[in-house]
Amino acid sequence: MDLKKFSAMKIISAVLLMLLVLPALYFHPVSVFAEPPPPSLATPTLEVLTFDADEGIPSLIKIIIGWAFKLAGVFAFAMIIFAGFQFLTSGGNTAQQKDAQDKITGAIIGLILLFAFYIILYTINPDILREPSKPPSASETPAVTPPVVTPPDQEPSTTLVNIRDMGIPIDDRIFGNSAAYLDSTLANILVNLISTSADTSWHVHDACTNSDWPCLTTVLTRPSDDCHNYGTCVDIDSISLQAIANKNIIEKFTAAGLNVLDENDHLHVALQGATGPGSYDKAGGDYCFPNPADANEDFCWYAAH
Repeated sequence: MDLKKFSAMKIISAVLLMLLVLPALYFHPVSVFAEPPPPSLATPTLEVLTFDADEGIPSLIKIIIGWAFKLAGVFAFAMIIFAGFQFLTSGGNTAQQKDAQDKITGAIIGLILLFAFYIILYTINPDILREPSKPPSASETPAVTPPVVTPPDQEPSTTLVNIRDMGIPIDDRIFGNSAAYLDSTLANILVNLISTSADTSWHVHDACTNSDWPCLTTVLTRPSDDCHNYGTCVDIDSISLQAIANKNIIEKFTAAGLNVLDENDHLHVALQGATGPGSYDKAGGDYCFPNPADANEDFCWYAAH
């Protein structure tokens, strides 16, 4: 018997055995060593191709490359099987044996080139070889919770009015000819104070500069929930800046139902319904506390009565 022919037959037989056994181990790693599930538990599976329109061409390339690898592997496997069968049935025909050997060699070279192409693609961009992600089912889609919008709770009314048009004195050195806005309830109290007492010894020097709340004020460093940003409190100056004059103004404002904080160089006036920083935070009565910027002086709240 020809030794070369016998060796070639052994190599082909070994290759065929590997090609038959290895795919079974790869595609069915459990079922080789375990009993198949009962027919009642076996469920057919269907592979669905998904194309991501947002990714466009890259998503299509992933699908094409993935199926190209699968088809090339199946084609090479089939070619080796066919060539091995052709070699075994050649009956000593050297031309047929040579043709079969060439087919096996070409298929093996094709597999080598296929793996080389895979390595090249993976080196360039590993994402190209990944399967397109499956869209989540309706049950897996996380529920989107809309943001919670909490309206401020410190406005007795929700309307900011232009106090310049109402005749309330404004510090023109700060506002110029621009409008100034306050909560309508606070603005009406100030208008009543002017009309009943004819007192023009004070003027507003810090108020809202627009009619939306939270509004912008002449001081932009306050917390977002400060009562100034809702027009429910306001800073005023006494023209004389004298303690006696301030005391007279404080008495008029508290009698009108406003809480007043004496900050020495100006007065801070707040509605009883105001909340947040800058509002009166006691149940009732006057009280003083150290100035946060200067421990040598006190600020004092005077409650509405």
